[in-house]
Amino acid sequence: MTMTLTDEGFMTMASFYESELSKSLLVLAMAGTLAACGGSDNNSDSDTDDHSDEEHHDEEHAHTGGRLIYSVSDDSGLNMYDQTVDEADAFSTDVVTTSATGATLVLAKNGLTAAMLDNGAVSIVDAGLEHLAEEDGHTHDVSATATNLTSGITMVVATHEYFSAFDGTASTVIDAEDGTAVTAPSSDAYPTLALTGGHFLTFMDGIDGSITIEVKEANGESLAAPVSATCNGDITATAQTEHLTQILCSNDSLLSVIAAEGETDTSFTITTDTSTTVADLTNLTATFSTYDVIAGWSTEANKLVLSKAHSDHVDTADISSELVADGIITVAAPSSNESEALGVLGTSGRFLALFYHAEGEELTIEGSSKFDLDTSISWSASDLLLADSEAFIAVNLASNTLFFIDGHDGESYHLHSRAEGSSDLSTLASAVLAHAQDDHDHDEEDGESDHDH
Repeated sequence: MTMTLTDEGFMTMASFYESELSKSLLVLAMAGTLAACGGSDNNSDSDTDDHSDEEHHDEEHAHTGGRLIYSVSDDSGLNMYDQTVDEADAFSTDVVTTSATGATLVLAKNGLTAAMLDNGAVSIVDAGLEHLAEEDGHTHDVSATATNLTSGITMVVATHEYFSAFDGTASTVIDAEDGTAVTAPSSDAYPTLALTGGHFLTFMDGIDGSITIEVKEANGESLAAPVSATCNGDITATAQTEHLTQILCSNDSLLSVIAAEGETDTSFTITTDTSTTVADLTNLTATFSTYDVIAGWSTEANKLVLSKAHSDHVDTADISSELVADGIITVAAPSSNESEALGVLGTSGRFLALFYHAEGEELTIEGSSKFDLDTSISWSASDLLLADSEAFIAVNLASNTLFFIDGHDGESYHLHSRAEGSSDLSTLASAVLAHAQDDHDHDEEDGESDHDH
């Protein structure tokens, strides 16, 4: 069985906040991090120079800072680039002790904790950013807490407010904040995924190499009217929004589990798409949009497709024509539910932000921002693009360089600055971009949200 790691596993960074921070923290954050600053209009295709800090000190938004926490392949321990401190002090090593090199990190949906898979054991890494967005914003040291999963784990995925760990034959669901095990059915082919309404999605090996996927109660019982589907082949990737879970099967089929919240219960529908629209996809990236949008993409086919939950079915749109000529390295999405943007890192070092519209039955691209990060250096599949709630960071391993991509409320993006990183970036194995998130509540009336599920 193979799995392609998506932004569900590695990705997302610091966010913009309008709350008043203490003067001392604001000075530190602006010295070493992104300050919100003016950018090009949508549809801009011009190369953008770095913006100096002096140009942006009067802007109304300030970047409070996040922490890039990462492992390397030639040394044990977790290292960090900390945007909440002065740039001179940003890099630090061994902020968390590990027993092996190349520990795998998986960011929680809340952006504040991560699961660390270290030599078969799972720990919960606290990024120390829980209080950063408060009026007297402050940070704590990064720390790690062991869980009861001490050996044999081979895969961890983030799923709603949980992590799900898999040892090759069984899965265990744990709380993403403290690592305690929760009541959930086990799966023997892929980690069990959490769904809305206290339900779970199981993956069980079937005959002829197929995998049976079924919605179940927390106690493992099937629904009164069972909801299931079959994936022929391995699970290539999964991604989840609040009401939509997608599973990419290795035979080019895309399964979608749609949750519709009723007055007293949650109902589920599973659809299977084998059309040419989803053919050749190899990766899935979930957005935080209130309209449950997931991006499917392929580096090899240079293909990008959007899917959106709509009532009891899924709408899809192939937006590959919006891409630049070079291939896709990776795709990331800001973690604000008020953002409807996707960031794409191209193989030549070109960045593309696509702004989509997904309200009602619509699923269209409304504009884009495109520019080169640096075409004079080598870019590869190992390079990263991570997002916080509004901005992005690209990590180029060959040059040990961090590229900070800034924006204004998700409306436009430009290269704000770059920083030469520690030499250990060249051996980076796994990374997360921990950050605090704005809590934007949807407008609701009579207990029901205004989007179309």
